Amino acid sequence: MSIDFNHLTTGDLARGFSLRHELPAEIVKASGLNSASELISFLTHRTSSLTMLAGSGSRWVSSLREAQAGGGYAEIDPAAPRGLFPVANAMGFGPDTMPIAGYALAAVRDLGRHVIVVRGWERQIEDLILRPLSYPEGSWTFATQDAPGGKPRGHGDAAFQTMDLWAGSEYVIVNFGGDASSPLSALSSLAVLDALTRTLGEAAPGLLMPAAYVDEPAYPILLDETGLPRRFGHAKLQGTPAALHEASATPVPKALIAGGYTNVGVRVYRASALKRAIERIRRDYWTAEAGYAIPGNTPAGDDPAGGEFALDNVDALLATEGKARLLAVARPEELSPVKSLEDLPRFQRDIMLVCSDWNALGD
Repeated sequence: MSIDFNHLTTGDLARGFSLRHELPAEIVKASGLNSASELISFLTHRTSSLTMLAGSGSRWVSSLREAQAGGGYAEIDPAAPRGLFPVANAMGFGPDTMPIAGYALAAVRDLGRHVIVVRGWERQIEDLILRPLSYPEGSWTFATQDAPGGKPRGHGDAAFQTMDLWAGSEYVIVNFGGDASSPLSALSSLAVLDALTRTLGEAAPGLLMPAAYVDEPAYPILLDETGLPRRFGHAKLQGTPAALHEASATPVPKALIAGGYTNVGVRVYRASALKRAIERIRRDYWTAEAGYAIPGNTPAGDDPAGGEFALDNVDALLATEGKARLLAVARPEELSPVKSLEDLPRFQRDIMLVCSDWNALGD
């Protein structure tokens, strides 16, 4: 079997999920390599993995304090990132109990140099996650996200603040510490983007987003007639930035399967495209006096430090330029982020299925 990766990420999206277990072996063969481990070695020195582990989120803190008021979780510090909250380990390696973020960091452990965005808690992340998961010493760097006005200004701003640490790579995997991340989705997306780059050159996408097909996506992706994503349904993108107006002035063609695809947590970018998009958004929507003022992300009230810069804004910009693609290999169960204590039962149920993806990687 030979897979046309260009077609698989455009007009043949629906075939992606059925091929998810075969993809690593097909990519190995197409790359002239002998094993998945050789493929990982081929990619890792050209890749940076950027994992967001800086905050707790208001929903998490609120749910934790409510539980503590009722006598539960007294040992958990509400100031700690929610990614450090302990859950059962279903991966089959490591300790019996693992912080939530252990799943996200395990999924990208062998994929590149690691930049972990934090606001403190470095020692706990090392002792509870990185060393138990056998991260090689020296393979990670912590980067503290500045928080104007006491509030981090989004994952796009975190990517900007860490640009010097990843801009020298060819590829950047962005991962989030509260997600049910799959190693198969991460590796397949990185390897397919590399294959597309070698085949298409500068015409290759700047973003390859693993996506799942679900019946009623909370954040549906609108596709054009070629299978390219043109609009994302995230609530943060309901305002249209002026700089994107010209790019989106032509009506978006009717969607193929508009309601079905939605993105999971992992994103894979060509580093040059990510850098260019961040610089453009900063140029157009940030000032030293007022911070970010991106329509759709504008601050509530009169926050003098400005609004948020989300990675969703980067994705929207690349999509309007036709530089984003989907790889529809993700499981619906990867859409199980932990944002409050109420999310934990679903996360722990779904991550057990996601963890079976370790077996699909082979040797």
